[in-house]
Amino acid sequence: MDNQNNQNRHHPYQSGSAADYSDPNHDNLFTPYPSDLKDPSMDRLKHSGPGIASFVIGLVSIIGYMLTLFIATMAINSAVGVVTTPIQVEEIALHPAVVLASLAVLVCLVLNLAGLILGVIGLILKNRKKVFAIIGTILSGVMILAFAVLIIAGIYMM
Repeated sequence: MDNQNNQNRHHPYQSGSAADYSDPNHDNLFTPYPSDLKDPSMDRLKHSGPGIASFVIGLVSIIGYMLTLFIATMAINSAVGVVTTPIQVEEIALHPAVVLASLAVLVCLVLNLAGLILGVIGLILKNRKKVFAIIGTILSGVMILAFAVLIIAGIYMM
C-alpha cells in the first residue's frame, strides 16, 4: 500500500494538494482559475492608428507644399526674365511649372482634408492616446485654413 501511495504522489498528471491552488504565483498548468496578476504593459494606452496617420499625412503635405514652392520658383526663375507686358504675365500663368505646381498644391490640399478627417477619427476613439491625433488635426487644419485665407485674399485683390 505504501508503494501505491508513493506512485500517486509522483504521478505527472496528478494535480496535487489544495495548497497549490492558494498560491497566486504557482505555475501549475492545471489550476482551474488563472492567477489575478496583471501585466503592467496592458494598462498603458496605445496611440491611435488614425491619429498617427493624420500626423504623418500632415507632415507629408507640409513638406509637399515646401517642395512645390521651391521647385516652381526655381523653374519659373530660370525660364522667365523680367516681366514687363501683360502678355508675358499670361504666358507665366500657362507655364508648365506653374500648372504642375497648382496641381501639386491641390494634391496637398486633398491630403490635408484626409489628414483632418483621420485626426478627428483619432480624437473620437476611446482608450487611445490622442497626442498624434491632436497634432495631425492641428497641422492639417492650419494648412487648410491658410489655403482658404490665400484664396480669399486673391479674390479680394482682383
